[in-house]
Amino acid sequence: MKKSDMRTSVYCKTRSAFTLIELLVVIAIILILAGLLLPAFSSAREVAKKARAKSEVNQLNTALKTVLLDYRDWTSAAVPNASASGSSVGQSTVRYLGGGNTKGYVYMEFDSASTNSNGFIDPWKNVYKFAVGDGSVTPQGVAVARDVAVWSIGKDGIDPSQDDVRSW
Repeated sequence: MKKSDMRTSVYCKTRSAFTLIELLVVIAIILILAGLLLPAFSSAREVAKKARAKSEVNQLNTALKTVLLDYRDWTSAAVPNASASGSSVGQSTVRYLGGGNTKGYVYMEFDSASTNSNGFIDPWKNVYKFAVGDGSVTPQGVAVARDVAVWSIGKDGIDPSQDDVRSW
């Protein structure tokens, strides 16, 4: 029998396939790459949460300013936990701002996933806080020359801290 005939015979047919070691090496490489990428994904997720919180802080700030423009003071607008004299710090406790608004305007709508029984929540499940006043407010112990200040206490849940998202 010739050598060429042996290659084509049924008994000597060669098959090309991956060995177990080759498969394990490929799986190990994939796992190493996945392990290197996971921290990048989690940091990207944190950046996205912070961007969402900044956007929501700006929306809340704008809504509270609009209430002030429509009603000229905080007492007639019935903003929760706010007083017209001095500054008051509170938590957002209504589904839309301006709970006593006689004009029937909706200043901001919240979906059920963005609220809990205490108010409007940030991406880290903490309640957004706000301070309203008459030209000056003192959020987080800092005097700010504005009528409205809104903030999130951030990922660590400590007020104040370096990771807070503020409107001022």
